[in-house]
Amino acid sequence: MTAERFTAVFTGFFTGKESGEYLYLTMSEDPECSGTLSRGRPPYELLGREIAFGDLPRGCRRLILDTYERLWNL
Repeated sequence: MTAERFTAVFTGFFTGKESGEYLYLTMSEDPECSGTLSRGRPPYELLGREIAFGDLPRGCRRLILDTYERLWNL
């Protein structure tokens, strides 16, 4: 079992979005960077300090880009 280390919040329009609601991806720091996509308001305890995309582990950057492409059919 791995702990969630990073949270990426996707902003922008998506079908059925309500005010204050976002898609967010919680990710572990393991080499494969497993993650879980959720919808709603990210729990406050999941949000720490903001870091640059480039400072994320390579696996997490790839997971975020893959998720983004899938969400917006790119």
